[in-house]
Amino acid sequence: MTSPTLRGVWSITTPDTAGSGLHAVGEPSAELLDRALVGWEHFTSTTDEKPSEG
Repeated sequence: MTSPTLRGVWSITTPDTAGSGLHAVGEPSAELLDRALVGWEHFTSTTDEKPSEG
């Protein structure tokens, strides 16, 4: 079934179970932010290197 207002967009009809089994996180943990920073620093350090000729 496609949405009547948007062409080519699929919609699924499900029973009303809003909120069941959902857990919203208000903000990321300090550990997650630290891991993201380490990953970002690793990424930027690898993109700063000049390609080797060989």
